[in-house]
Amino acid sequence: MRGGRLYDVVSRWVYPAVGMAANLVLGTIYSWSVFRRPLEDFCGWSEFESSLPFSVFLFSFAATMPFGGRMIARHGPQLTAAFGAVLVWAGWVLSSLVFPMRDSLLLTLFFYGVVAGVGVGLYYGAPIAVSSRWFPERRGLAVGLTVLGFGLSPLITAPLAAHSILQLGVTSAFAVLGTAFGVLLAVLSRLLRFPEVGEVQKRATEASRSSERDIAPDRMVRTELFRALWLCYLLGTFGGFIAISLSAKYCIDVIGMTPQAAAAMTGLFAVFNGAGRPFFGYLTDRLSAKAAALFSFVILLIASSTMALSSSVAAFVASFSALWFVFGGWLTIAPSLTSKFFGLRHLSTNYGIVFTAYGASALLAPPIAAYLRESFGNYAAPFATTAALSVIGMALAALRLRPELEGKS
Repeated sequence: MRGGRLYDVVSRWVYPAVGMAANLVLGTIYSWSVFRRPLEDFCGWSEFESSLPFSVFLFSFAATMPFGGRMIARHGPQLTAAFGAVLVWAGWVLSSLVFPMRDSLLLTLFFYGVVAGVGVGLYYGAPIAVSSRWFPERRGLAVGLTVLGFGLSPLITAPLAAHSILQLGVTSAFAVLGTAFGVLLAVLSRLLRFPEVGEVQKRATEASRSSERDIAPDRMVRTELFRALWLCYLLGTFGGFIAISLSAKYCIDVIGMTPQAAAAMTGLFAVFNGAGRPFFGYLTDRLSAKAAALFSFVILLIASSTMALSSSVAAFVASFSALWFVFGGWLTIAPSLTSKFFGLRHLSTNYGIVFTAYGASALLAPPIAAYLRESFGNYAAPFATTAALSVIGMALAALRLRPELEGKS
């Protein structure tokens, strides 16, 4: 192999690494539970109210994904990611300014939930698109490494946030972290670029031609298979969103941990979130779509039922680890099945549409969990609900996740 070509092979691994670093910042939303109790005390929010910024953020993130894909195609990854970085910075800093105000919740929902959420939605697709272009023959591996950072983010950002709140107070911590995150994302955005015309594009063309089916978005959304995949994605992430939103609070309220210890436990769960992505990616490649989805719902049922029936520390650690594990897995299962069912040519737009199921789950799960916990006075009710929903998911996956339904509406 000539030296120049060897350099090309080695140097392109920079792009998944850059994407992973960016996703470590973008995934800070998974550390939201660390902020909830300090914001409840400082702003006077209820438990239900403190869950709303998390849900609105993730809904905005998901809703922006299809638009972000079109923006990347038109303006490129650098400009799209840079604009997203500015919005992330603005959302965090402006939120810190409104915490002392009377209408702090409404303003936080807009600045953090909408502005920062849209920023992440614009940025998130850029490193994925770049890694996909540089590694068309290893797309799954490259994208898996890129998004791994999002799942592992709480391992770093949860303890960092807890320490910042302890040292600076929640208002200043939000401003300082938001500024640091915005600057880092802006710097990393400058490193994102598509490859020039050459060998990489040749392999991309060959990979595209190898796709058995290429279904356009307008046709995809009319199929029964799309509706089944969308609902499975929503149900598959529902329990994970509940676990993510309640992790730190459960550690403090039930187990009696300090906020710092609770943040460290959240970081531990993030490892399972990250590990679920390559694990279920492997299953989806090796097994049928139905088998991988069914296995995920079986784990959800067991973990949720355990949490509904037991409040022991061992049950909590095992069940929350499993819930985060399956949650991370669906972030790999869904794009993989979108590609398998509907082809590669329209994957960015098609997955952006499928990804709205993630946003719907984010919008529904944490407020429902908070409402049930406040209404029943315990943590069993939210997980009993998740257990029931996992049974529905199992039936849906068994009966409707079949490629032969791709053309049926």
